Order: sequence, then C-alpha cells, then structure tokens
Amino acid sequence: MQVYYCPNRDCPYEKKLGQGEKCPECGSEANPFGFMGIAGLISAKSMQTKVAERIEENKAKLLVSDQMTDEEIRKKIFEDMLNLAMHEAGTGWMRMGTLLSGNPTDQMLGAGFKALIDQNKIMIRQNELILRTLKGKLK
Repeated sequence: MQVYYCPNRDCPYEKKLGQGEKCPECGSEANPFGFMGIAGLISAKSMQTKVAERIEENKAKLLVSDQMTDEEIRKKIFEDMLNLAMHEAGTGWMRMGTLLSGNPTDQMLGAGFKALIDQNKIMIRQNELILRTLKGKLK
C-alpha cells in the first residue's frame, strides 16, 4: 500500500494526501513514500517548523539574519576572531572530557575542528557583509 505525502521538505503540511492530489500549502504533487521515507520526511518537516518558530520568537541563534545591522555583524566577526585567537593560543579550546582523556590525538582533533568552525563562522559573516555591499552598489 502506497502512502502519499507532500514531498516538499520546506512545507509544513504533514497530513496524508491521495494519489495525484496537490498539497494545500505549497501546491506540490503528492509522492508515494515507504515507512523509512515517511519517517525522514516528517522529521525534516517538524524540524523546519521548529526552526521557523524559533526564528519568529527571536530565540534562534543565527550566524546572520536580515534583521542584523552591518555593525552587529562586524562585532560578531571581531568576537569570533578573538575566540579563534584564544583557541590558537591554547586557552579554552578543549572540553574537560577531552583534556582528561589523555589522548593527544583527540585533543588535537578537537582543537582543529573548533578552529575550523570558528573560521567558517567568520567567513560566512564576512561574505554576508560583502554581499550587502555589492547589493547596495548595484541599486
């Protein structure tokens, strides 16, 4: 037996549909899903809904949002750069469990991944500032 759902993961509509029906929310045609497919789809849709709710309530911690001013983004970049500098200097970059493990490989990997994450945050925010500048010059 085939079960049909809206295949659009960004659409919040989670109810069953009939074959050939269109989603009342986004207009996508219903697709058949097996048990595992349904579980993944419903999970993605509920996560999307939760994220949207948190953004509306201003409880989500986003790297960049349309509501952030350029100055706020610059401030976050500066904070991330200071944080990265502290990690590279050897302070505060490892969790207690990693330190106590005594495994230097875990310690090095943890430090490296943390540094990469911080660098990516900086680049994402810098790219947003560049994009905003370019959009302003094109107007």
